[in-house]
Amino acid sequence: MGNLQQQCRGTGTTELELNRKDAIFVPNEILTGTVSYLKHADAFVVLTGAIYFKKRKKTGLEKCEVTFFTVEYPLKSNHSKSQQFQLQLDDRLPPSFNEPETYPSISYTVKLVYKKAKEQIHSSIPIRVCPHVQIDRPLLLTPLFFGPIENHQTGIKLDVKVNRAIFTFDDIIQMYYELQNPNQEFIHKTEISLGIYYTIESNVSQEDVCTGFESFENTALDNKLIRNKALLNIPEKIYLPPTYKFQYGRDGERSSFNLMIDYKIQFRIYFGNEHTMWQVDIPIILCNETIQPRDNEMPVESEKIISNDADSTNKIVS
Repeated sequence: MGNLQQQCRGTGTTELELNRKDAIFVPNEILTGTVSYLKHADAFVVLTGAIYFKKRKKTGLEKCEVTFFTVEYPLKSNHSKSQQFQLQLDDRLPPSFNEPETYPSISYTVKLVYKKAKEQIHSSIPIRVCPHVQIDRPLLLTPLFFGPIENHQTGIKLDVKVNRAIFTFDDIIQMYYELQNPNQEFIHKTEISLGIYYTIESNVSQEDVCTGFESFENTALDNKLIRNKALLNIPEKIYLPPTYKFQYGRDGERSSFNLMIDYKIQFRIYFGNEHTMWQVDIPIILCNETIQPRDNEMPVESEKIISNDADSTNKIVS
């Protein structure tokens, strides 16, 4: 996980400490640590995973919190010296993302809890969970083509070639795109960015991850044919999760939820009166594995694919 380990060092309190130097784990791992001493006889260590999201209601947005994972380790009550503990992670857990208790986010926390009249959290340590995403090597090494996708209002068509469909963090997305403009509609500018989409219980939250760099300045044009190259540098940030799908509980249960994390290359084309924007989204996959093609593997040109996964929408921007 490379840079992730450099960014998330293991932490501890005066009483609770993890044995790992980094605080990043994969599903099905065993987390171990030490409790140095107990102030009270009845105590335990617990690891919890919680999701925070906003659900749309008739009256507005409601803040929701669901604890989807809990595992405890009881501590010996008559034990004055330090105690070791271990906690087993499930074999399938969603990735941590965003800061704890922000919306949306998923966070995991190790806590030292004392049992009194009411349970009290005395110490806590946040950890990160990063599940691995399987890489399909043939798909990885094959350039992908999207289009032509047409804007029926103007007749503008967009063709995009992407160097591949699967990327890692700190990778570079290379694109060649072509705009066919038969009616010579005045195109003010084209913006290219990478967006992350969190879909939780049909509620979508979107954030831009990075913006693109083009090979020449994209000024206002009314040519019939516009061609350009663009690059997107994917950042390697600890709060960015890989592409992922996860379901917790059964449909209809109060605490159940469905989670999808998707990444899309976003083309925003401004034309006409400059306030009219046409957006085309191209899905890609981000993983946290190191991509190292075999020696005998070389990128190959593929036949043109007209993708039904790309999504285009017309939006009026004020």
